[in-house]
Amino acid sequence: MTTPDLRRRFDERAIGAGTTPRFVLLVILLLVSSGSMMMSVSFSRLSEMDGNSMGCMLAAGVDLNRIDDMASSIGMVLHADALETCLARYAPESGPDPLGLLWAGLVLAASALVFRALPAWKVWRGRHVPLEDVDRTGAIRGTLHEVAAQAGLARAPRFVVAPTALSAGAAVYGSNRRPTVCLHAGLLARRSGDPEGFRAVLLHEFAHVRNGDVTLTYATVALWRVFLALVLLPYLVWCVAALATSFQSPIRHAEQMTVGRAFILPVFLTVLVYLARADVLRMREVYADLAAVSGGADPRGWAVPVRPGPEGRLRRGWARFAEVWRTHPRWDLRRGALKDPAMLFGVQALPMLLTGIAAPVITDQAGTVLGGGSGWRAYLVPLLGAAAVTGVAGIALWRAVAHAVLTERRVLSGVRAGLWLGAGMAIGSVATRQVSLTRWLPPHAEVLAAVVAAGVLFAWWITESSQLWLRAWPRRVRGPAMLLVMAVGCLLLTAWIVWWETFGINLVGGWFDMDAARRETELTFPGPIAEHRGMVSALSVWFEVFTGFVQPIVLAAVCALCVVPLLAWTTGQNRREGQASGESTADESRPALPPLRPVLLAAMLGGLACWGGIAVAKAYMHTWQPETGERGGLYSVSLSAWVLVVLVAFSATTGALIAHRLGCYPFYSTLLTAEITALTGLSGHYLLMSVDGCIQPLSTLASTCHWVPYPAWIVSRELLGPVLISTALVVTIAGTAVLAFQRLRGYDQGRSPSVRQPESRRGLYVRRAAVAAICAITVSATVTAAAETSREGTSGDGVEKRNHAYSQVPSAAASTPVIRRAQLEYWLKFGGGDLLNRFGDAHKALGDAFIKGADPGGIIKDSDFDPICRQFGRIAKDAGKYFPIPDARADAQWKKHNALMQKAAKSCSHSFDHGDEQEFNKSMDDFDKTAVFIDAMGRRFDEIRAAAP
Repeated sequence: MTTPDLRRRFDERAIGAGTTPRFVLLVILLLVSSGSMMMSVSFSRLSEMDGNSMGCMLAAGVDLNRIDDMASSIGMVLHADALETCLARYAPESGPDPLGLLWAGLVLAASALVFRALPAWKVWRGRHVPLEDVDRTGAIRGTLHEVAAQAGLARAPRFVVAPTALSAGAAVYGSNRRPTVCLHAGLLARRSGDPEGFRAVLLHEFAHVRNGDVTLTYATVALWRVFLALVLLPYLVWCVAALATSFQSPIRHAEQMTVGRAFILPVFLTVLVYLARADVLRMREVYADLAAVSGGADPRGWAVPVRPGPEGRLRRGWARFAEVWRTHPRWDLRRGALKDPAMLFGVQALPMLLTGIAAPVITDQAGTVLGGGSGWRAYLVPLLGAAAVTGVAGIALWRAVAHAVLTERRVLSGVRAGLWLGAGMAIGSVATRQVSLTRWLPPHAEVLAAVVAAGVLFAWWITESSQLWLRAWPRRVRGPAMLLVMAVGCLLLTAWIVWWETFGINLVGGWFDMDAARRETELTFPGPIAEHRGMVSALSVWFEVFTGFVQPIVLAAVCALCVVPLLAWTTGQNRREGQASGESTADESRPALPPLRPVLLAAMLGGLACWGGIAVAKAYMHTWQPETGERGGLYSVSLSAWVLVVLVAFSATTGALIAHRLGCYPFYSTLLTAEITALTGLSGHYLLMSVDGCIQPLSTLASTCHWVPYPAWIVSRELLGPVLISTALVVTIAGTAVLAFQRLRGYDQGRSPSVRQPESRRGLYVRRAAVAAICAITVSATVTAAAETSREGTSGDGVEKRNHAYSQVPSAAASTPVIRRAQLEYWLKFGGGDLLNRFGDAHKALGDAFIKGADPGGIIKDSDFDPICRQFGRIAKDAGKYFPIPDARADAQWKKHNALMQKAAKSCSHSFDHGDEQEFNKSMDDFDKTAVFIDAMGRRFDEIRAAAP
C-alpha cells in the first residue's frame, strides 16, 4: 500500500513553524534569571534565607534549618499577625527590584551589541571575503540573484565567500533585515559540475531568510554568550563563596541547601537553553528543506550517504537520545520529512518536559526580580509563567490538532503531552525550592501528582477546544480563534499557579494536620460533634484542601473553560471547508460540531435527578434536626455539605454518560454537561429552601411554612463557588474514566460525530439563543460566586479559632544552641528589646514621680502617676501582640511579668478613679515584683548566649 502524497493536499506553511514562541521563552528565562541571580551576587546573600524576613521568622521561633517541618515552624501559623506586622515594618513588600531590572536590561543591551558584532566576528574568524573579489565577471552574482528571486526574496542578501571551507555548503548569518550568505569554496566549485545541487543549497539557505530564522537564531546566540560572561560566571563564583561562608552561619543547613540549589540552577538553565535551541534549529532546518523543495529545488541536491540505522533496542534508544542534542537533524529524518511533514507537527515529549521545567523556574526567578504584592500585582508573576508555557506548549498542541484536522488524521487526546508537561512542572518545583527549602524532596512528594494532573488538564482542554474551533471557524485565517483558546489556557495555568503557590505548596510541604483541622472545624461550627465524627472529618479536609480553590481567578478560569468552547456553536459553520492553499475539500456531509440538544436534555434530566437527591439529603438531615436555636453551626454546614456532594456526584455522572454517548470531546462534553446540571440542581435547592418548613419530612432550618426567597438565596449563593469548582475538579476524574473506557473499546477520539444534515437558518438562530442563555447564566453565576468569595475572604473571621486549633500541634525537638541564640537575638532586635526598654523607661518615670512626691511639700498626685500607669498598660498590651520569647523558660517569666504588669496598671488607674490608697499601694508593690521576672529572664538570656559556641 503506497503512502498518499500529503503535500499535494496540505501546505505546511498554512499553520506556521511555531518556533518563535520557544525563542521568546528562552529570552524570558534568561532575562529573569539574570536579574535574580545577579541580585544574589550583588547583595552577597541567599535570596530566601537572609535579611529582615529571616529575622522575623527567627523572632517568631522558627528553626530555619528545619523550616519544612510543621512543628518547627508552627510559630508562623500561631503568630501570623505578629509575623505580618514584623514583615511589614522590617521587610515590607516592594515592587520590582531596580537592581534586578537593571541587570536584565544590561544583559539585554549587551546582547544587542554582541548581536551587532557577530557578523563582523564571523567574517574575521572565517577570513570571509566579499563575493565581488572572487566573481570578477558577475556570472555567479547573476545566478544568485536569479535563485533569490525564485525563492521569493524581495531583495538579495549580501554574499561573502569562505575560501578555506572546502565543503559544498553555505551558511547564513546576520539578521532578517540584513542577512549575509556565506558561500563555501566547495560550493562554488560545484556550480559548474552540478548546477541543480548548487541551486538546491542556495534555495535552502534563502528559505532560512524568508522564514525569518536569522535574527532569532543569532539573537539567542548573543544572549546566551552574554549570559555566560556577565551572569553565570560571577554567579558560580558567588556560589562557591556562599558555600564557604555558610559553615559559619547559625542556619548552616538551610543555607547549604540553598547554595546546593543555587548550583543546580545554572545546570538547569544550560541544559534547558541548549536542548530547546537545538530542537528549534532542527525544526527550522526541516522547514527550510520543505520551502526549498516548494521553490523547485531537487532534494538530491543536498543528499549525502546515510548509514544504516542502528540495530537493537539499546542502540536505537541511544540514537534517539543523541538526536535531541543535535542542532541539525539526521539526513534520513530530513528525507522522511520531505515525503510526509507530519513530524513537524508532532508534540514531542522532550520539548513538553523542558517547557514544564521552565514554568516554575520563570515564576521563581521572576518573583525575586518583580517582587510580591497584593491585588492585581499578586497575579503578575504567575501570569508571566503561564503565558510562557501557553505560548510554547499551547501553540504546539494547536498546531498538532490543526495538522490532524486539515489532513483528516486522528487527533491526539493531549493526555500524553500533558503528562510530560506536568512532569516537567513537578521537577521544576522541586529544583527551585518552591516546595522545600531544607530538603531535596518535600515531606509529601505524592502531592506533586496534582502538578502532573494540572499539566494533563491544560493539555487536554487545549486539544479539545482547539479541535472544536478548528472544525467550526468559518474563515481561512484562524489566528483569532487560536488567540482565544490560548488566552483561556493562560488563564487556567495562571489560576493553577496562584493556587499552587498559596495553598498547594503547604500540602506538599506537610503543612496539613488532620487533628488540628478537625479541631478548627469543631470550633468554627459548634454542634453535636460526637454523633457525626465522619462528617466533621470530611468537612475538615474540604476546608483545609479544597477551599483554597474557591478564589475569583479560579472561578473565572472555570467559567472560561465552559463558555469559550461553547461559543464555537455560534459560528454557523456546520460543514468543513477547504482551509489553506493546497488543501483539499473534506467530506461536506460530516458536521463540524456535535449537537447541543443531547447535552441540554441530559443536563435537564440530571438537574431533576439532583433535585431528588437534594430532597433525600434534606429528609436525612430532618432526622437529626436540633432545636430551633441550634440549627446553625455544624447542622447548617452539614446540610450544605450534603447538597454539595449530591450536586457534584449527580452532575459528574450525567456528564460522563453524555460524553460517552456523544463519543467525542470526552473532557469538554463532561465539563459542560456537568456544570449545567449542577446549576440546574442548585436552582432546585433554592426552591426547596424557599419553602423550607412547608413539607415537614424535608424541613431542615425552618419549622413553620413560609415563603422565604431571600434567606434561601443567601444559603444557595454561598454554595455557588464550591459547586462550580468542585464539579470541575471531579469532572477531570470522570472525563478520564470516559476516555479510558473509550480507548479500551477502541473508539476513535479524533473523528467528528455521526453524519447529520446541515440545519436550517432557523435552527441556527435557536442554537445561538441557547448558547447565549447558557453563557449568560454561567457568567452571572461566576460573578456572583466571585463576589461572595471576595466578601468572605475579607471578613477576617476565625483567626483565634485557627490559632487555638493549631496550638496543640506537638512541638519539635529543641533547636541547636546556635539557633536558639539567633532566635533570641532577633526577638530582641525586632521588638522585644524595644518593649524591655519601654518598660525600663516607664519604671524610671515611676521612680521620678515618687522622688518628686517625696520632696518637701510634695504630694502624690494622680496627674503624675495615672499617665504612667496607663503607659504600663499600653506597653503590656503591645507585648501581648508581639511574639512570645522563643524559649519556653524565658517566655514563662515574660508572660508572668506582663500579666502582673497589666494587673498593676489596671489597679493603679482604678485606685485614682475611686480614691483607694490601699489599692494604689498594692499596685506599686506589684510593679516592684515584676523586677523578679525581669531578673529571671536576664539570667536565662545569659545561659542561652553562653551555650552557643
